[in-house]
Amino acid sequence: MPPDSGGETMGTNGLKHILLFVAGATPQIITETLYALTQELGERVDEIRVITTLGGRDKLLKSLLDPANGKFFEFCHDFGIDPTSIKFDETTITLLRTPDGRTLSDIRSVEENEFAADQICEIMRELAKDEGVRIHASAAGGRKTMSIYPTTAMQLFGRADDRLSHVLISEDFETHPEFFYKPPQARELEVRDKQGNVRRVSTDDAQIHLADIPFIRLRGLRSDWLNNGGLSDGKLVERAQRDLDLSESLHDLRIDLRRRIVSVANRNVRLPRREFMFFTLFAHLRKEKLGHDGAGFISPKEITRDLLDSVFRVLTGASGKERALDDFELVAGYDFVGTLLDNMETDYEAFQQTFSQVKSRINRRFEGAGLRDRYQIEAAGDYGETRHGMSVAPDRIILC
Repeated sequence: MPPDSGGETMGTNGLKHILLFVAGATPQIITETLYALTQELGERVDEIRVITTLGGRDKLLKSLLDPANGKFFEFCHDFGIDPTSIKFDETTITLLRTPDGRTLSDIRSVEENEFAADQICEIMRELAKDEGVRIHASAAGGRKTMSIYPTTAMQLFGRADDRLSHVLISEDFETHPEFFYKPPQARELEVRDKQGNVRRVSTDDAQIHLADIPFIRLRGLRSDWLNNGGLSDGKLVERAQRDLDLSESLHDLRIDLRRRIVSVANRNVRLPRREFMFFTLFAHLRKEKLGHDGAGFISPKEITRDLLDSVFRVLTGASGKERALDDFELVAGYDFVGTLLDNMETDYEAFQQTFSQVKSRINRRFEGAGLRDRYQIEAAGDYGETRHGMSVAPDRIILC
């Protein structure tokens, strides 16, 4: 693993592979996981980051990072790895703190657990914002609740290539104070059983396995999670649950024709006139079961002047005076209709491009409000036969 000029290695895929731990009194999990990844699975590690308490940091520095006797340097020497190719030093250790900046020496109270959860969540959020980073988080180490928090954070922010695992060690060597990894040359260690009897075991008999932990990736539910710094772990979990409830439940799609506001449950989106006109068109098609196979899906070529006229009458009628499409110049804010009609008749390519832009803008606004899938304008069908429409239940569409 040769280092680059900056002391950090980068893979051929351009991603930096970061191994992330929440560690406490057992720093062995770091070298054990490192062994499983590099020696058994042949994977690369570019950086090791550790979230810990003040006491945990002291143990790490003494047992792993001491220049003379640190087990991290011993591991690198045993397996021919340049230690500078893996960034792991005091700068990659993050101390858990209280909101007023006080360093936590241990995690014991409910309040201290909440502080730790918020920090772990924030660290994961920041890492996941970097598209040049692949995260491999460990659920081993720390007090039992500490293993839950990285799992929760990975569910909230983890991406397709990110990974969560737990290192498993055979019983004789698990938590043994002198066992940090399986060395190339076997060593004998003393093991004491519950009755106090002592026997010697060889490290050749040690088994180290890395168990992948599957987790549900929730980041697709809301596109703004990564931008919400400062939210607590509890608040983010609460938001995720609300989004899940919204996606699983049936809600009315209410379209306020006068104010150009689309509402689902407690989520509102206000659209510009052009976008609102197209959205109302597809809501009308779905509600009246028109379009392809009566499902409300049509292609841009199937958007006719008569269809636009019927929608225009609905929109203007809701504002007090119904107008025909030919009278668009008499209605403030509808100047775009002239260009739209000209393109429909003389330049279909320009009309199709406008439609694609409008659809994308509508869907982006809906994504920003946490309204996805069936409430947006979707595409269906094979290439060349693509139609667009909405999959929300027709009886759930309310024009008001």
